[in-house]
Amino acid sequence: MTAGVAYFGSRILRHVAADMEALAARGFTGVLHTFTENDLAYYRDTMAKIVEASHDAGLEVQIAPWGVCQMFGGEAESRFTSWHPEVGQVLETGRCTPSGCPNDERVRAFLREWIDAAIDTGADRIFCDEPHWVHPEHFGLDSKHWGCRCATCRALFAERFGHDMPAELTDEVLAFREDGLVDFVGAFVAYVAARGADATVCLLPLTGGVHGISDWSRVAALPGLHTFGTDPYWKAFGEPAEAMVGEYARRVVALARAHGVRAQLWIQGFRLEPSDADDIRTAVRVARDAGIEDLWTWGFEACGHMSALAGSDPAAVWDVLCDALLAEVRA
Repeated sequence: MTAGVAYFGSRILRHVAADMEALAARGFTGVLHTFTENDLAYYRDTMAKIVEASHDAGLEVQIAPWGVCQMFGGEAESRFTSWHPEVGQVLETGRCTPSGCPNDERVRAFLREWIDAAIDTGADRIFCDEPHWVHPEHFGLDSKHWGCRCATCRALFAERFGHDMPAELTDEVLAFREDGLVDFVGAFVAYVAARGADATVCLLPLTGGVHGISDWSRVAALPGLHTFGTDPYWKAFGEPAEAMVGEYARRVVALARAHGVRAQLWIQGFRLEPSDADDIRTAVRVARDAGIEDLWTWGFEACGHMSALAGSDPAAVWDVLCDALLAEVRA
């Protein structure tokens, strides 16, 4: 039985090391460190030392491409897509965005560079965090828009379907987007595995609409995959905790067992209030009852250090998260 937490926001080694020791002392078994493009450019050796300090504290380490190319989860910006706007996804309106296109080989090449650096830190698992097509609302645009209709995507679509890509989300466009995202994630996993490392894929908790992957078995069955998971952040989606967490925990466990990989689930630990305590305990309980042994939360100290993610009393929320997450780990 494991319990892990995401950690971000500090690159001062002595402070990070002290926090890692405190996490281990409290009973946590793992930590996820974010590894942004800024880290890649300026903190690459520092990140290796942070991973080493985490291991020294007895923690397993995952490392995530936080905001890399604006294609993964995370509140971080992309240097690569700002420097190379030609690789950005294009909305159906023709507007370019800073979110890299998963079908663009230049994006994939840069991601391989990131993976190489992530593996070089010594992390135990390389975490593919919420890979997605562009979310227009992240750039102040209406969420009704979608991508991508860049030259690469339009050429690939025409090659596959024999006609130009329409500017509407037809069934063919939705299938093209889903296939492209699964292929992108498959390339991520394959490259990690080829380097002799373990890959975790964490999908957005969606199976429909513009951003959901309808058939999760296509991801769970990817060759070389080590861990398959999702993050049903009930309050962020405005859903009941027990129903949402239970549904996705059972889905992940069933798929992981069917395909011989490890199951992982994330519990919401941001933008919560002390009044959410019962939901936190319920979410952890239903996840454990569904068979989730690898349970994590986002993030450290209920994200109290990041005002955009903190609630009004993150210390109180953190105490509840720790008590709920660590009860079975300590037993």
